[in-house]
This record gives sequence, structure tokens and C-alpha cells, in this order.
Amino acid sequence: MCQKDDMHFEFSQITPATNLDQVYDNFDPILSVDPDSDFYISRDDQELHKLSFELKRNKTHLHAFLYGHRGSGKTTELQKLCLDDEICAQYLPIFLTAQNFGAEAVNLTHDALLIQIGLKLVEIGKEHKLKPSYGKELEIWGRDVVDTFLKKDTAKTEAGSKANVWLLYFKAHLSTQRDWTREEKQTLEPKIEDLLDILNRMAQELKNSTGKKLLVIVDDLEKGESDAHRSMHERLFQENYDTLVRPRFSIIYTIPIYFRALAGSRIPNDQTYAFSAIHIYKRKEKQSFSPALDPADPGYKIMRTFIESRIENPEALFAEGTLDELIRIGGGLFRETARAIQNAAYQALRRNAATVETADVTEVFNDIKKDFQPLIRGEAVKTLKAVYESEQGWIEGIESFLQARAVVEYENGDLWLDLRHVLKPYILELTAENEE
Repeated sequence: MCQKDDMHFEFSQITPATNLDQVYDNFDPILSVDPDSDFYISRDDQELHKLSFELKRNKTHLHAFLYGHRGSGKTTELQKLCLDDEICAQYLPIFLTAQNFGAEAVNLTHDALLIQIGLKLVEIGKEHKLKPSYGKELEIWGRDVVDTFLKKDTAKTEAGSKANVWLLYFKAHLSTQRDWTREEKQTLEPKIEDLLDILNRMAQELKNSTGKKLLVIVDDLEKGESDAHRSMHERLFQENYDTLVRPRFSIIYTIPIYFRALAGSRIPNDQTYAFSAIHIYKRKEKQSFSPALDPADPGYKIMRTFIESRIENPEALFAEGTLDELIRIGGGLFRETARAIQNAAYQALRRNAATVETADVTEVFNDIKKDFQPLIRGEAVKTLKAVYESEQGWIEGIESFLQARAVVEYENGDLWLDLRHVLKPYILELTAENEE
């Protein structure tokens, strides 16, 4: 069976907070939670069940694309999948994160992504008697690409003379690929075939030595809000979708939430698995400035459990009603809720107070609102007003706001969108001014 040490996961140590200093630490948005700990918050999500079910039943290999907001809990769920006993009985799970690809991740290309998978297989292969010659094959492949496309002779000479220097030059060259001519791209394609062949042979040898199929999970590909990040998403999941599904082993890719409704998306529906935010109030409440929270609602219970697992006695540290308002501010996203609570603790500590009061939460509300305000100009005001007014369904031109988490996607039978809680009064104020 899979062991956490085998996965090389690093989980944060958490002890339930008894004061606001500890609350501040426990709600650091980047904390990594052990799926087997008391701090793991289970989500009864149909799409996650379906993904796990289809992996366990698959006889060959599965290529899957997991949509979801950043901060919705995808990483924790994927790590939990890697530790599932039934998955581990069938698969050798390999977990990669784009955050470890370096600063060049924003320039990621399909060949660079495959190289990262190959390098990880070489690393993991040392534990499973994979022939060391595969590392040399990847190096030869990389040197050949550098030699073919790098124009400076001095750089090519240096890349050819030092071990692993080819990889540095290869990564440094990624930003220029978007400007390649058609002829250059066509020249690369046969080399991609060679790279796929190396990966497929590695996967087969790992299967022969372990008796298990290979499952590669590539996390964090969906992150980033800049134009360069959106270009990267387009490059990987649209222009080079065909290459991403060529390896003869199972791969799960995380992709941006907005790809779910992207016009002309090349990813078939049967390869996609959506992971929406937790709906913390009913859709009929979306036009309220203070949506009613139902203590019996499953989504609300999840967020309360998330908070109460990290605070020994929440009522002693948070004034009445403040935690509910922080849940509204978080929008059903774990990371955004953690961010709001941490900021509220900071505001109270700044006052040398022992409890979070309504005034502290108001400061949080305004701070987060100001984070979004630079995005809202021109046609954006109309677009966001349309989100506020819509009953259900999609809104044209909403992609960048979903990516920035100014708009959140919910699903409870129907798919619906809502503005973040902090933006509703602001958007109505702007539209009222424009109508005068």
C-alpha cells in the first residue's frame, strides 16, 4: 500500500488554537493538511467520487482534467486519492506540482511538462529498480532539442559540455516557443514522439517491476491570473491537448475553473471532473447583502467544521456573528475563508484584543474588497452586475473574474455563479452611479 513517506508529502503541524496568536498561525492559507488527520474536512463531492470510481474500474489508462477554483481543496483531495488503499493496490501514484517546476512554469509548454513527468519518473524509479539509462535518454533528448533550437553557438557548446546544463537552457528557452514559426513547431513534433516513447517505456518497466499501473497527478497547473498564465493554459489545454492524452498511462491534470464553459474547449466532457466551491447559502439568497446561513445546511456545516477543527473554543475568541460573516467573506473556498479568519485575528491582535469583534471583520471585508477593485472597470461593471442578477447558468466574459475568485461557481443540482460577498454593495453602487 502507499505510504505518506513514499509520496514525499509535507503536511503542516496543527494544534487547535486557544488564543488569537495561534488562530493567526492555524489559518495560514498555505497550510498543507494531512488527509488522514482530524483537520481534514471531508467533502461528499459527486465528481470526486466519480473520478475515484473510474480510476478503480479502468482496465487500461485514464486521462482526466479536474476543474476547480484555487483554494477549493483540490490538492488535499488529490493527495488523499494517492493514499487510497484501492488506488494503491492498482496504481503507483506519482504526485507533481507545477510550483516545483520553477519560475518558468508560466512559460510551460507541452514538451516541458512531459520532461517534468519524465524527470520525476527517473527520481521515483530509483526506488523501483528502473534502469538508470532512462535518465541518460532524457538528457540526450534535451541536448538534441537545445542543439536544434538554441541559436547561440556558445550557449549550445556550454549546454553540451556540462551535465544537466541542457535542462537550464531548455527551460530558459521556453518563453520563446510562443514565437516559433510553423516550421520550427513542425520540427519539434517528431522529437515529441521520441519523448513520448521514452515515457511510455518507463511506465511499462515500472509496471513490470511493481505489478502496478502508473498514475501521474500534475497539480497547480490552473494557478495564475496574468495574461501569461492564461496563454499557458491555452497553450497546454487547447493547442496541445492531443499531446497531453498521448502517454499510455493514467494522468490527472488540474485545469482552470473557467475552462468548464470555455467556447471551443477541446477537452471532452467525459474527461472532465468539476470541483465547485462549497455553497454556504441557498441560491435564492444570492441577491442579499447578508445571505442567511442555515446551520443545518451541509455546506455551512463543512465550513463550520473547518473552523472548529482548528480552534478549541471559537465562541471564546470570536464575538457573536463574526464567524458567520467571515464564512460569507470566504465564499465557500477553504483558502479564502482561512485568509479572512487570519486577517480578522490580525486586526484584533493589532488592537491588543483577545477576541475578534465586528469592527475587525469590517476591516477584513474592506481589505478584501480593495484587492478586487482594480479589476473592476469598463465593461466589467456590467458583467459583474449580470452575475449578481442572474438566477442560474453562465455569464459571457466571466472567465478572468472566476480565475481571480471575484466570482465563485457553485453547484447543488444546478450550476450557478455569485459575486463574492465583499463586492455586492460595491457593484450596485457603481451601476447606480453609471445610471445617473
